[in-house]
Amino acid sequence: MGANVSDIASSELTAAAAPAASNVAKARFTGDPRTFRNLMIRGALLQVVTLGIYRFWLTTDARRFLWANTEVEGDSLEYTGTATELFLGFLIAIALLVPVYVLLFLGTLELGLVSRFSSAAAFVFLAVFGQYAYFRARRYRLTRTVFRGLRFHQSGSALSYALRALMWWIVTGITVGLAYPWAQASLERYKLAHTHYGEWQGKFAGSGTRLFLRGIGLWLIMIASFVAYGLALQFINKGTFDRAAPTGGENAPSQMVMFLIVFLGTGLFVVAAVVYAILQGIITRWWLAGLRFGPVVVATTLKKRQVFGAYLRCFLYGLLLLIVVSFVVGALAALLSLGVAVTKEAKEIMGAILVICLYFSFAVGFWVIYQLTIKFGIWRMAVDSVELAGFDAIERVRADGTRPSSAVGEGLADALGAGGI
Repeated sequence: MGANVSDIASSELTAAAAPAASNVAKARFTGDPRTFRNLMIRGALLQVVTLGIYRFWLTTDARRFLWANTEVEGDSLEYTGTATELFLGFLIAIALLVPVYVLLFLGTLELGLVSRFSSAAAFVFLAVFGQYAYFRARRYRLTRTVFRGLRFHQSGSALSYALRALMWWIVTGITVGLAYPWAQASLERYKLAHTHYGEWQGKFAGSGTRLFLRGIGLWLIMIASFVAYGLALQFINKGTFDRAAPTGGENAPSQMVMFLIVFLGTGLFVVAAVVYAILQGIITRWWLAGLRFGPVVVATTLKKRQVFGAYLRCFLYGLLLLIVVSFVVGALAALLSLGVAVTKEAKEIMGAILVICLYFSFAVGFWVIYQLTIKFGIWRMAVDSVELAGFDAIERVRADGTRPSSAVGEGLADALGAGGI
C-alpha cells in the first residue's frame, strides 16, 4: 500500500481533510493479522510447489481479505476479481510479449551500432510498456472494487500515462532526482483525474512543492553520502592507506583496503535504506492527504515514524531469519563433514542440495516477513489513519453503468514484474 500501499486502496479510501462534526466518517481496518499471516505462509509454500502458478489465487485471496476488512461507517470494500481472470490475463499477456521479446533479442545479435541502438530501444520500450501495463492493471483492480453496491472505474489513456511517466523519468534523471516530487504529483493527478466512483470523479490535491520541501533534507543527505563515498574511494585508490599501513606482511595493506571499501559500502547502504524508509513515510502521508473524490476530502493522522517502524521491523525480522538460517547451515555442514561413511562426491551433492533448500527457505521466509510488515502493516496503519469529510454525500452518488475491464493489463504487469497485491 502507499507509495507502497496499493493505488487502488488510496482511490477507494477517498477521505477527509477538515473534520466538520457529523460530516466526518472514520475508516478502520478490522482484519486479524494472524489470519493474513497464515494466508501468506500457505500461499508462499504453494507457490514453491506450483512453481509460482499459485500466485494468482494468492493475490486474489489477499485482495479479498484486505478489501473486505477495510471499513467506513460499517460498510466495507468488496473485491470481485477472480484468480482465473488473472491467470488467463497472464497467459494472453505472455502470448503478446513473446514476439516482442524475440524481436528485441534478434536486434541485439548484430554487433556494432545497430546492436547498441537495439539495446537502448529495448530498454526504453520495456520501461514505457511497463508503465502502460501498470495503468491497465490499475484499471482492472478498480473495476473489481465495489463499495456500497457501486463500482469504481478508470478512464484515460494508458499510453498517455506511460509517455508522461517516461518524460518525468528523463527530467528526474537530468535533475539528479530533484524533479521527483513534481513527477509524483503530476502522475497522481493524472491517475486520480481519471478515477471514478459511480458518477464522481477523483482529484489529487497534493503539491509537488510541498513534497519537495518535506524531502529536500533527505536528498541532501544522499548526495552528501555519495560524494563522501566517492572521495573516500579516490583516497583509497591513490594508495594513501597502503603507504600509511605498518609493515606487517605483503597482504596487510590490501586486506585493510578491502575492509575499508566494504565498511564504507555498507555504511552507504544503511544510509540509503534509512532515507528510503523515511521517504516512504513522507510520500504515503502526502499522498493520502491529497485524495479527493467528488465532495469527499481526505485527512490522515499517519506519522512518518509509523511507516519507518514497519520497514525497521521488516529489516530486523529479516536479519534474525538470516542469522537462524546461517546457524542451521553451519550446523548441518558440520554434521555432513563428520559423515565418514559418505564419499566426497556424495558430500558435495548433499551440500549443494542443502544450500539450495536453505536459500529457498530464506527467500520464502523473507517474502512472508515483507508481506506482513510492509504490505499488511502499512495498509492497516494507513486505513486506520484516514477520516472522510463530506462522507454523507455518498448517499446521493449514482452509478454510471461502467462494465468491468479486461484482466490483460493485470497480466501484462505481472509478466513484466510489476504486479502485486
